Amino acid sequence: MSVLIIPCYLKDRWDVESLHRLLNSVKGQSMEFEKVYVVDDASPMEYSLSHSLVEHIRLTENGGPAKARNVAIERALSLKVSNILFTDHDCILDVDWNRHMTRFLNETDFGAVGGMTYSWGKTLLDYYHNVNGTLAGKWLLPGKKELWYMPSLNFGMKRTVAEQFPFDERFPTAAGEDVDVCLRLRSKYKIGFCPEARLWHDYGYKNSISGLLKFIRLFKKYKSSSATVYEGHTVLMWDSSESIYQGNMYESDL
Repeated sequence: MSVLIIPCYLKDRWDVESLHRLLNSVKGQSMEFEKVYVVDDASPMEYSLSHSLVEHIRLTENGGPAKARNVAIERALSLKVSNILFTDHDCILDVDWNRHMTRFLNETDFGAVGGMTYSWGKTLLDYYHNVNGTLAGKWLLPGKKELWYMPSLNFGMKRTVAEQFPFDERFPTAAGEDVDVCLRLRSKYKIGFCPEARLWHDYGYKNSISGLLKFIRLFKKYKSSSATVYEGHTVLMWDSSESIYQGNMYESDL
């Protein structure tokens, strides 16, 4: 069985509605989660959750998604769970997402797994993210038998991996902390790819014109974490990798 961890910092009504949409997709899973943790990182919004499987943890000080995940990981490990899965509040899970992620972790030797992420919106900016593979992870080259990294919105770890490799709380925002944890755990384990474990990420673009500034800010945020990532991974950062997108989502000879 697996638990699901959802860190969130909800700034406006759209964020709250996105979280409820995600939880509806959680409720509709073909295989139920053992537990779902929603960790509110001191959001300014007032809201309530009524889903029976959800444990709603409210932090009093904002510490970033890395810290929020670690709070829930500690609770999950106390339950003796087998696997810990992660997503974000602005995602929508395919009905079989949990089943595929859990099966992959249970039936393979990989220590961690990532699934296939698509854009929810239909703007040109969303199309770019699909073609670029912005949040779909990276293959480790040349063999494409394992992943260089997988973003934490579509990610899972076996219990033994989570015990050894928590998220680094020096990362204050949702940028770089997933790259860091993947590079660290790869010192001992491999990250596999399960293309059947699909989800959709909503970037929140209303249209291609009004969304352009949000698009630029997104990549600036990712860039802002580079110094902290490079600080701890000067060797691994130079591994050859290739972004995953729909045209290269399947391994060659597995």
